[in-house]
Amino acid sequence: MSKKRLSQTKKNIVFLGHMGSGKSTIGRGLSKKLGLDFYDTDKEIEKEMGQKIAKIFDESGESIFRNIERKITLKLLDKKNSIIALGGGGFEDLKIRKLILNKCNSIWLKCDLNILEKRCRVSKKRPLLSNKNIKAEFERLNKIRQKNYSKAKFTIDVSKKNKYQIIKEITEALKI
Repeated sequence: MSKKRLSQTKKNIVFLGHMGSGKSTIGRGLSKKLGLDFYDTDKEIEKEMGQKIAKIFDESGESIFRNIERKITLKLLDKKNSIIALGGGGFEDLKIRKLILNKCNSIWLKCDLNILEKRCRVSKKRPLLSNKNIKAEFERLNKIRQKNYSKAKFTIDVSKKNKYQIIKEITEALKI
């Protein structure tokens, strides 16, 4: 029944938020619950390029990465009845942002910056955080991205919730 109701809307569900906010974890969990396809833009980029995101950043730079991200994200947004975890900076692209806001159920997984810092401190796959003061970098990114993230149709504060609570809150918000 949930799958049928969502497919009638023909709107993809797109998760937005900073790295470490849980977009991939929640997206996978929701896709299992609803029986929908799940795509992680970062994983799709790695598949297409045959390289890890960090290596693409190191060898080609952020600008080239953002061009690749745009191409792959626009292709994913063309799919129907899918759940998509958007890379943390993907929503800064105007074309991607407009398409998501006009044609998708966008959900910002908002998370306290101190929690994000703790989650990402141990990760070696976060190229924007390498060799930087992680807390200061999250504060900088938040100043840039929060304005656009706040345009999402739904905002879910994930700071002190487990994945089951978050998925329940999302299904209630989407009425599925």
